[in-house]
Order: sequence, then structure tokens, then C-alpha cells
Amino acid sequence: MERYSKICKSKWQSQYSTEFKMKICNEYMNGNDGIRSLEKKHRLGNSRLTTWLKQYGMVIRKSIYLPLDIMSAKKKQVGIPGEDLSLKLLRKQLEDALLEKELYKRMVEVAERELNIDIRKKSGTK
Repeated sequence: MERYSKICKSKWQSQYSTEFKMKICNEYMNGNDGIRSLEKKHRLGNSRLTTWLKQYGMVIRKSIYLPLDIMSAKKKQVGIPGEDLSLKLLRKQLEDALLEKELYKRMVEVAERELNIDIRKKSGTK
């Protein structure tokens, strides 16, 4: 199997052979490697493999991305045994909300001190 067809003298001006294209496409379809990793492995140009997959009517696998809070909850199996994932996720969201509340509280304190203005509503005012 040849990487380049012998149309042009220079490899930079020639086209990839059909056998080579099919080999790379089949490697993508049968393996676990992504498009970008195969392009780097075989020193192909950007989106070259995507073009070949479309040309030969093959389906491009879509990547599945999980939100970070779900991924971190799956990685951390810390907590009460038997506690389900949704309860762990709610605990994490509560911790984040409490931290955010503390952040806003300190921001208001710093702004009041540096700008010498009253931001918070005083009790008993009308």
C-alpha cells in the first residue's frame, strides 16, 4: 500500500492513494482514537480525515461531554455509603452556593470600606 499516488513528482503536490484513505478511515471506524489524534499520528492536515469519512459515506462519531459537576461527583465517591449520585450532586451545589454567598458578602464589605458608601440596607429604615 502506498501513501501517495504517483500523479505528481513531489509528495506535497500529489494526492493520497485510495488504499491509504480507506485504511485510515477503517482505523477510525474500528478503533477508539479520535479524528485529531489519527491526523497527528499519520501527519495529515486538519479536517482531512473528516473529508475522507464524508467522501466514503462513513458516520463520524460524536464526542460525549459531561458537565464538570457530574464528572467530579462520579470521580469522588466520598460520602455516606449507599448515597445516590443526585444527593451527592445536590450537596456539591449547596457547597458552591454557600461559597458564592460568602464571596458576595465579602465583596460588599470591601466596596463599603473602600468607597465609603452604604450598600446594605440598614434595619429599621423606611
